[in-house]
Amino acid sequence: MTHTPAVALVVEGHGEVLAARELVQRIALELCGTWVTVPPPFRLDSGKMRKPAELAKALRIAAVRVKDGRGGVLVLRDGDDDDVDCPVALARQLAPDPALLPVPVEVVIARHEYEAWFLAAADSLRGHQAVRDDATAPADPEARRSAKTQLGAMMLESYRETLHQPAFSALIDLHAASERSRSFRRMVHAVQGLVGRPTG
Repeated sequence: MTHTPAVALVVEGHGEVLAARELVQRIALELCGTWVTVPPPFRLDSGKMRKPAELAKALRIAAVRVKDGRGGVLVLRDGDDDDVDCPVALARQLAPDPALLPVPVEVVIARHEYEAWFLAAADSLRGHQAVRDDATAPADPEARRSAKTQLGAMMLESYRETLHQPAFSALIDLHAASERSRSFRRMVHAVQGLVGRPTG
């Protein structure tokens, strides 16, 4: 019997608890052609996310949520710290020893913020009542920090993570985001890897 794969999330922000769940489900269905179960994410605040022992504990808890032999854990955090020069290197640093967990783990670092992915597909957000009709993706949405500020300039109201992150995650054009954002392509590849390979 084939079971629906599960992707258990470890996220950093309050807004990402709903937003990342929506995004993973969309990527799996629209880009991978498969349904995916996404249990309620485990939120690990920015301070604890940077402590190996705390992250390891969160990973063990998340791994238990992956059942029926398919799927894995996805860790998602922003790369907006001053000491983050290379998201890829940071992801490798955070990745656990595969022998320590019974399921695969993928680590994705949004450069510089989750909101940079919205910038990459800003044109597709115009249909939202809070977004200006002339919202346009910058040439390089990941070129500089303060993605939230840039996004706010395209809006008709103040940007709020817990309100707008989930809504925009449900709207953005996944193909446009992939084309313009290297870290979003990494997110897509991470989901593809987790839903496409068995665990245990």
